[in-house]
Parts: sequence; C-alpha cells; structure tokens
Amino acid sequence: MSGSFVSERSSVDFNLVIFLYTDYNQLCYDNPGFQHSLKLPECLWCKPSAHIESQRSFPVWREFGNRLRVMEASFTEGEFYQEHFDSRAYMDNFYSSPEGHSGEKNLLSYILDSLSKTFSAGRYKGQTLVEVGSGPTIHSVLSACEHFQEIVLSDFTDDSRREVEKWLRNEEGCFSWRPVIQYVCDMEKRSPSEVEAKVRQRVKQVLKCDVRLENPFHPQTLKPADCVITCLCLEAACRDMLEYKKALAHVATLVRPAGVLVMVGVLDESFYYVNQTRFSCLQLSKESIEAELQDLGFTIQELNIFPSPKPQNNVISDHKAVFHLIALKSDKK
Repeated sequence: MSGSFVSERSSVDFNLVIFLYTDYNQLCYDNPGFQHSLKLPECLWCKPSAHIESQRSFPVWREFGNRLRVMEASFTEGEFYQEHFDSRAYMDNFYSSPEGHSGEKNLLSYILDSLSKTFSAGRYKGQTLVEVGSGPTIHSVLSACEHFQEIVLSDFTDDSRREVEKWLRNEEGCFSWRPVIQYVCDMEKRSPSEVEAKVRQRVKQVLKCDVRLENPFHPQTLKPADCVITCLCLEAACRDMLEYKKALAHVATLVRPAGVLVMVGVLDESFYYVNQTRFSCLQLSKESIEAELQDLGFTIQELNIFPSPKPQNNVISDHKAVFHLIALKSDKK
C-alpha cells in the first residue's frame, strides 16, 4: 500500500485497512502520506467531511477515527520513552556514520560541524560542562572535551544512561562511536584514540535528568556550570510552549552567570521515528526560542539554521530545519 490511500476520493476498502492496520505507529511508518495528512486542517480524520459523513453508518470506521484522533493528540513524554525508547536502535539508525540517518540528509554532519566550530577554537572553556538530555550519545562533547575538565552527561531513561556508561567503560559490545569520532578528528586535526580517552576520563557523572523539574537533577544539586549543552532534547520533552518555557528556565539555572548555553534542536517538527515507534516533538519556531532566551537574560551570540532538504520526502521525521545557537547568560546574579 502507498500513502495515497488516505485521499478522500480513495476507493480502497477502509474496513479492510482498519482490519490490517490496528497499530497506529505501523500505519504511519508504512504510509508516509498518512502521517503528513494528519497535520492538514482538511484531513479526513480531523475534520468532518462529506466523505466521512457518508461513512458514519460503519461503527468500526467511527471507532478507528476516534482512536486516531486520541493517539495523535497524546504526547510521548518521559514515561513513554522509559518504556518504549530503544537506545541501541536509535544509535544504530542515527549515529552509525557521520552523515546520520540516510533519510535526514547530513543532519548529523551539520551538528558535528556546528559543535566543532563552537568549541575547537577554545573561546568557550572552563572547569565544568553539563549536557542536559544526552540520550545514549556522546557526540555533543567530542569537540568540547578538550576545553572542560569535568563533564556531566544525563538523560531521563535508564537504558540511554546504561548505553553511555557501557561506552565510557569500554565494555564489550558497546556502541562504536569511532566513525563519528574520526570525522570530528579529521576536522580538528586530533587523534581519535586520544579523543576517546579524554572523553572517558573527563566525563565524571552520568545522571538521571528530567527537565520538567525545577531542579532537573533532583535529588542531586549541581553547581552552575561554565557551559551547558542541550541537543535535540527540550522539544522532545515538552508538550506545549508553556512546558517548554518552564523547561528552558530550569536549564538556565544550570548555567553560571556569564556562562554559555549551547543549543541544537529542530524547528517545526511534530514527530520522529526510531524503527517503527513514533515519538512526538513540540513544533518550535526560531522566533519563539529567541524570545524565551531573551526573557531569561541570555544574549544570543550566534544562531544558525540548516534547512531540511525536501522535508516532504523525509519519512523519519518532519522537521523543517535544524538550529544551532550560542547564548551568553547575564553576569548579574
């Protein structure tokens, strides 16, 4: 089947479709056109139409339509990640090569390039660096590890933290970051083995983190850091702009006065997939991020946008662009 079956003029037997596809994630994964149609105002699932009215006599149609509306409205928060996020599949799919996922056209390369430009010159340096929402990954600190003596990584899910700890201990079967490390080292003229050793030596803690909490590391309390990084985290953790504003304020407390906040995220994304599991994203705009940071007393030093090539062809996620920003916190306590 192709995504074309979602058209209001479709002649497909919808009762058969409902019977074959009882799992919403599978339906979206196998039919990219379907997931995009859900976001359209005239979408046959979301707005009454002549076609839907003509189908009201089929209880199963009505029940399935209601189920889709409810599931589309639900946001995959931290508890869903704890149960359903496959950390190893995520790394295999998105971090096996420096290009990243084949469906996202060099998104990872852009992130690695941006972080290298941010940190390799040594302009931003200090004693402590904290990454909020590392996931199972270490790529965000590869360039920064040269300039910070103590690094803290963190994530909400137990499985993601375990994957990081396995790599830090160099356990048998841990994920291989060598292709990504090699890419960064080629840019920065560094030795991959030395970078691996430095990251393993300088990452002092891997903590549980929940950005919804006023202290994201509760019950532990960290001293405000010289640098805080958050990469592809907040938009996946916050269901609306009110939650995003609160989470960003919580992250801001982790940065010392005159410290630096480095953010990488996606713009206007509502979902992404890890294998066949769909995860939600809060659709952000450049303007909303700028406004929230300004309200928190940050001055943006740099804000770069990398548009997604042909986003309509991307079935892994629907982001329109990736952003990278550097912001300095006010030195007023």
